[in-house]
Amino acid sequence: MIKTLLTKFNFEKYFKTTRFKTTIWYVALFLLLELVLATSIYFYLYRTMRSELDLSLTKQAESIYRFVKESKINIQEFVPDSIYSSPDELVYDIIFEALAFNPTNTFVQISFKNNIVYRTTNLRDVVIKIPVDKDIQKPFDYNEPELSEYPIRAAYLNKGDYKIIVAFPLEIISKTLSNLINLYLIIAPLFLILSFLGGSFLSFKALSRIDKIIKQADEINSYKIDRYLENEEYDDEYGRLVKTLNRMLKRIKNSFDYMNQFTIGASHELKTPLTILRGELELALKHSKTKEQYREIIQSSYEETLRLINIVERLFLISKLDNSLIKLNISNIDLSKLISHIVNDFKIIAEEKKVKFILDLSPQDDLFIMADSELIRQMFINLLDNVVKFSFPESYIIIVCKKIDNEKILFSISNKSEPIPKELLPKLFDRFFRFESSVNKNISGLGFGLSIVKQIVDLHRFQIEINSDPDGNFTVVVIFKSDKKLSAN
Repeated sequence: MIKTLLTKFNFEKYFKTTRFKTTIWYVALFLLLELVLATSIYFYLYRTMRSELDLSLTKQAESIYRFVKESKINIQEFVPDSIYSSPDELVYDIIFEALAFNPTNTFVQISFKNNIVYRTTNLRDVVIKIPVDKDIQKPFDYNEPELSEYPIRAAYLNKGDYKIIVAFPLEIISKTLSNLINLYLIIAPLFLILSFLGGSFLSFKALSRIDKIIKQADEINSYKIDRYLENEEYDDEYGRLVKTLNRMLKRIKNSFDYMNQFTIGASHELKTPLTILRGELELALKHSKTKEQYREIIQSSYEETLRLINIVERLFLISKLDNSLIKLNISNIDLSKLISHIVNDFKIIAEEKKVKFILDLSPQDDLFIMADSELIRQMFINLLDNVVKFSFPESYIIIVCKKIDNEKILFSISNKSEPIPKELLPKLFDRFFRFESSVNKNISGLGFGLSIVKQIVDLHRFQIEINSDPDGNFTVVVIFKSDKKLSAN
């Protein structure tokens, strides 16, 4: 069974996951903290035990000196009696009370006027020698293999005619620290296993929501693009990730909607001239025609072909604007000549709609700007095409172009049409948006005209706004900068 589970569990894949990497980081951090803690405890015990030993030895030396001094017995003039047969017995009796407070002090050596008057029996024949640099009377380490295999810690007191040494082997400290190390070596594997299990549990628990996000994301496709990820309400990293992904899904959905609208609109626009072309060509092939009839069919087919070319060029321009593929070809443009020429081209179309142009170009002004002439021409064409289509019959289209100060030129085009609600005005620049009214319900179009105008204006960093009042007076205003300096993008 275990073998089957191991076979099903893909270890190679697991080792590459964030879970495994998170677990390894957790284990490494846990072991590092353990190492830091163990090292801190080791050195803390080492310093504490040695400090306490130094303090104990120093106090012991001072206690011995105090008892010897207070006895007021001249050790050098010692005379044996019935109580003390030797100076050692006398000194031991004097310092017994001091030694009783700390029986662990192993070695004691007392000198009086450079003569050793007392040594504990465990010193045997060894004389503890004072290092030359230890006149400052601080505890020091003393190595004497005959007394102990461990270093000996000694406290040295030099007062008056007395020199007192109280020493203690570091065996207990060394063994305690050694046992501590052995204990850590024993529990280290246990800590490793526990940290790995704990890290695995925490990583699986912490990243489980990622699995849910992945599962939900896998279920989203082009047919379910309107679905969004759950748990957006959490105010943490996962919540922010879900919010970011949902914003991305919304952008993708908008792109899909745009492509669908674009495809439907383009298909609809292209279908009409293609159907007309097909019908005329079928008619020409079915029956013989006179030369004049063939000429009319060819002329109609030519007009529909031009219409197709215009639609394709407009779609191509939109694609380049959307993908920032336009490179501005900056030149000096005479707005007065350009507007007059375009208005003249639209007169035939305006006559068919029974509308008239009123042109006010302020000839006394210097109406020159720096811009891309082809794009500015396309902008004016789209504006005129829009107002001619949606103007009431027997109305006027008023075009004004004039300087409003030394740096700015105002262009406005106004017509009379059905009023447009104020809240819908900004949407007129949106792609595919069409305001449905009795005037335009029979007018075909993709709804690209004003959106292209807005993109061209923004590309040149000019300004544009649309106004419509309740009486149906519709006005588009473009503000040019006459001294505009643009470089090709």
